[in-house]
Amino acid sequence: MQAPRGATHMSSYILFLLLGLGSGAVYAVLGLGLVLKYRSAGVVDFAHGAVAMFCAYVFIELRSNGELQFPWIILPHQVRVASSSGLATAPSILITLVYAAVLGLVFYMTIYRPLRNAPALARVGASIGVMLALQAIAVLNYSTFAVSSPPILPATPVHVASLIVPSDRLYLAGLTVLVGFALAAIYRFTRFGLVTRAAVENERGAALLGHSASRIAAYNWVLATVLAAAAGILILPITTLNPGTYTLFIVPALGAALLGRFSSFSVVVIAGLVIGMLQSELVKLQTVWTWLPQQGLQDGLPFVIIMLAMVLLARRLSARGQITDVHNPAVGRPQRPAITAVSCVVVGIVALLVANTDYRSAIISSLIVACVCMSVVIITGYVGQISLAQNALAGISAFMLVHIAHGLGLGFPLGLILAALCAVVVGLLVGLPAVRVRGVNLAVTTLATAAALDALVFNNSSFSGGFTGLNVHAPHLFGLNLEPSASGVTFGIAVLVIVVLVGLFVARLRNGRLGRAFLAVRSNERAAASIGIDVARTKLFAFAIAAFIAGIGGGLLAYQQQNINSASFTLWTSLTILAITYVGGVGRITGAIAAGVLLASNGVMPTLLDNLFNFGQYQALIAGVALTLTAVANPDGVTQEMGRGFTQLRRAALRRVAGGRPPSTPPLAETPTTSGPPPVGAPR
Repeated sequence: MQAPRGATHMSSYILFLLLGLGSGAVYAVLGLGLVLKYRSAGVVDFAHGAVAMFCAYVFIELRSNGELQFPWIILPHQVRVASSSGLATAPSILITLVYAAVLGLVFYMTIYRPLRNAPALARVGASIGVMLALQAIAVLNYSTFAVSSPPILPATPVHVASLIVPSDRLYLAGLTVLVGFALAAIYRFTRFGLVTRAAVENERGAALLGHSASRIAAYNWVLATVLAAAAGILILPITTLNPGTYTLFIVPALGAALLGRFSSFSVVVIAGLVIGMLQSELVKLQTVWTWLPQQGLQDGLPFVIIMLAMVLLARRLSARGQITDVHNPAVGRPQRPAITAVSCVVVGIVALLVANTDYRSAIISSLIVACVCMSVVIITGYVGQISLAQNALAGISAFMLVHIAHGLGLGFPLGLILAALCAVVVGLLVGLPAVRVRGVNLAVTTLATAAALDALVFNNSSFSGGFTGLNVHAPHLFGLNLEPSASGVTFGIAVLVIVVLVGLFVARLRNGRLGRAFLAVRSNERAAASIGIDVARTKLFAFAIAAFIAGIGGGLLAYQQQNINSASFTLWTSLTILAITYVGGVGRITGAIAAGVLLASNGVMPTLLDNLFNFGQYQALIAGVALTLTAVANPDGVTQEMGRGFTQLRRAALRRVAGGRPPSTPPLAETPTTSGPPPVGAPR
C-alpha cells in the first residue's frame, strides 16, 4: 500500500534531519575538545578545526601511501612506515591518534603553556597563528584539491520507520553521545576529573594542594587533540577533505561550545547534533522555499546560534579561576604627528616616482593594507576589543562602492566616503555584542560574523557579481585621471595622501579625549565607568570609527584592483589582517605601517622576497608562524623591538659623542602605555 503523499512529504524532512547527524557529531566532538582546552588551559583554540584537518591528512596518507606526514615544509616531511599500498584502516587510525596526542602535547608545551598567564589577545593570536600555519602547510603539501576516503564505519542502509538512513550517521551520533557521557562521568566522579575541576575553579588553591595546573592542562590538551583527530577521521567518508572546509568546522563547534557555556558536555553534544541537523534541514528547505538564499545559508546558521548564545548567556559564560597579571600590548603615543605626516608624504612620493611598475603596485598595496590595519589598532590596540571581522567590513565597503557608483552615479571621493559609511552601519552591528562581552567571547562572535558575511553576502552573486566579480569605475578628481592601470603614480599619490590623513586622524584620536577614554575602557571597564565614561557608547564609537577606516581601505582596494570578487574578503583574509597587525604592533600606528610593508600579501617586502627567492607561496605560512612567535615571545610586536633597538643605538651614539659619559638629558622616544590604568581621566 502506497504511503499518503503528505506522509511522504513529511518523511523527507525527517530524513534530512537524520542525515545531518554525521556533521553534527563532528561539531559536537570538536566542541567537546574546545571545552576541555578552555576549562583546563583557558584557551579558546581557534586552531582546533585545523588540527582535525591535518590529522585527517595524516590518516589519508597512511591509508593510501603508507607514509607518516609531519607539519612542516621544504625539509623531508614524510616517513614511510608501510608499503606503498598503505596500511589497513585500523592501524592507520591508531597511529593517527597517537600522532595527534604527541602533536597536542608539543603544541601545548611550546605555545600555550607559556601563554597561561598572558592576556586574552595573546592567546587568541597564538591559536589563530597555528590555524593559519597548519592550513598553509596543508595547502603547500597536499594542494587544495578535495580528497575522499573509503567507508570507515558501516554504511549499510537502515530502515527507521519508513525512512532509509545510512547507518554511519547513526553510528557517529551514537559514538558522540557515548563520548559525551564518558567525559561527563570522568570529570564528575574520577580523581582526575575532580583535580581538573579544582584547578579550573581555583588554580592557586590547586597548586597549594600539590596539583600542577600545567600538567593537568597538558593531559586535557592531549585528550582534546585526540578527539579532534578522531572527529576529522570519522567524517571523511561523509564529506571531502580540503584545508578550507575542515578548518571552518571550528565555527559551528564554537557555537556548540558556547551553548554549553564551555562547561556542560551533555549540552555541547546536544547542541552540536542539533546544529548539524538544522544545517542539513536547510538544504531541504532551500528546495521548498526558493526565496531562501541558495548559497552560504548552512554556513551562516552557526552565526545565528553564536549570536543567540551571546545574547542569552553572556552573563553566564564560565570564567576560570586562573592566576593572571593582565598586561595589555603597549600603546604608542605619537610625537609631532603633523611633521611625521608631511615626512611620510614626501618619502612616499619619492618612492612612487622612483619605483618601477611592479614595486609601485606593491607600495600601493602596502598602504591600503596599512589603512585596514589601522582599524585593528583602534579597536584592538586602543580599546582592547578583539575583532576578527575588520577585513570583512572592508569588503562591504568595496562592493558597496560599485553599487553606489552604478546606482547613484557618485564617483571619487564621495562614493568612497558613502561606501565607508555603509561599512560603519555593519560595524555597529558587529560591535553590539561588545556591549555585553569582550575578550575571547567577542573574538568568537566576530569570527562567526566574518564567516557569515563571507558565506551569505560575499558569495551572493547579486551583491558580489559571482565568479566574475564586479568592475569598478576608475577614480577621477577635478578632471585628473587616477586610474591605476595608467602610470599608477597619480593613483599612488592619492592613496598615499588618504592613508596619511587616516594615520594623522588616528594619531590625533590617540592623543585626544576620546582616545584617553578608549585606553581607560581597555584598562578597566568598571574603573572607567566609575569616573563617568559611558563604556557601551565608547565601545560603539570605536567600532564605528574602526569600521569607517576599514571601509576606506576596502574602497581603495576596489579602485586598485578595478575588478573585485569575494576571494579578496574571505574569512582567512580577515584573520590574516589581525595576524599581521599583531605582529607589527597592534597598539601603534607604526605597527599598522610595518604590517602593510613587511607582511601584506602583495606588499613591498613579500614582493621583494618573491622576486628574489620565489617566497610568495609561503606568505600565509610566514604570517601564521610570525603571529604565533610574536604572541609567545613579544606581545608588543616588532615595532616595539625596533623602537628599543633604535633607542639603544641612539644612546650609544650620544655616549660616544659625550666621551663615554651618559647624556645629560634622555633622548626623545615614543612613550608606551603598558599595563595598568592610563594617566588620564574621563573626557570632559
